[in-house]
Amino acid sequence: MGREPIEDHVHAGEELGVSLRAWILGRRPPGVVSGRIYAPPVIIDRDARVVPPRYPDRDVRRWMGDALGKADEADLLAAYLWVQEISIGREACTGLRRQRDALRTNLERLEKLKGDSHFRGRTWDFTRVELDSVFDAFIKMVKYELDLIGRCLQQASLAFEELSTLPEEDLSTRYAPGRVDSPLNTIAEQWDEIAPSTERFAAMNQRALAETEHLEAVDDRRNLFAQSQKCYSLRRILEFDGKNFEILVAWLTHRDGMKVIRQHGGTGDRGADVISQTPDGRRVVVQCKQTSRAAKQMVTSTNVQTFNGTARLEHKADIALMVTNGTFSEPARDFANDHAIHLIGATELERWATWGDSLYEVVGISRESTSEDPA
Repeated sequence: MGREPIEDHVHAGEELGVSLRAWILGRRPPGVVSGRIYAPPVIIDRDARVVPPRYPDRDVRRWMGDALGKADEADLLAAYLWVQEISIGREACTGLRRQRDALRTNLERLEKLKGDSHFRGRTWDFTRVELDSVFDAFIKMVKYELDLIGRCLQQASLAFEELSTLPEEDLSTRYAPGRVDSPLNTIAEQWDEIAPSTERFAAMNQRALAETEHLEAVDDRRNLFAQSQKCYSLRRILEFDGKNFEILVAWLTHRDGMKVIRQHGGTGDRGADVISQTPDGRRVVVQCKQTSRAAKQMVTSTNVQTFNGTARLEHKADIALMVTNGTFSEPARDFANDHAIHLIGATELERWATWGDSLYEVVGISRESTSEDPA
């Protein structure tokens, strides 16, 4: 931390100069307390390491001489402690400001990097959404730290203002035995509050870097898959009829290592168009909702509720899944979330069918059954 002046505050030198002059002129000379017994006066040794400066003004010489003549060791120690507290408080506040400014700079850089269409020399055509999420999480964390340091700096600044104001009472009473109310303690508390911020930022930076490097690999993999014969674009899927859409979904589960038990629905399917089984024996029951150019309808909450009534009771689903090349309404997503039904809309279907992500990755389930997997 440096010793630069604290902005937004009265300059300490000016404030002290005015107060000390008024004090010496008669409000209360340092060391004067009613009924106090003074120690021997301070003897000035002109050959010592510290000596008073020479004052050309006669009144100033008299005022300073009078003050020094009446000061004892307690007064001098109190003055020294006060000056040191101000110095330490100034450095702490300056450090807080520098940390705040560094966070502001980092926030600006993060927002600029997020808007860079060629971040790290690539267009991120297949992972832009995930990359934006990484930046959003980092930006949110920096804003939190900025809010925290802003509150701490405000408290520290108020404490520094109190600390640097010459008290009306005898300065030595501030340092009487048993007193622990120095404003410097408040400043130190604020510094301790934000001390872990640097470690949190460094940890977040490392996590974001690791996630970005992972996304680079994912972006490359998706790009290769999108150029392969296994890729089914959303435009191509739009041309399918309902049965072919169900067959495609069954094939996708097979591609991901599952055993297909039913590859399309029909009369009496009771809402289960596709049934597959994971390698570890979990039963995946799927209802498909294909939409065409002429009927781009949203899957509703009623559709999801109907499926929920048969997926587990009728078909013994361990994993209940609804797939559409369209979208789900917000109430539908809310209901599905409350009842552990996995939804794949156009965005998720693109990841699954067009870019080659596995069903496990798309809906966020483990490849092997765990206690956390929704039943």
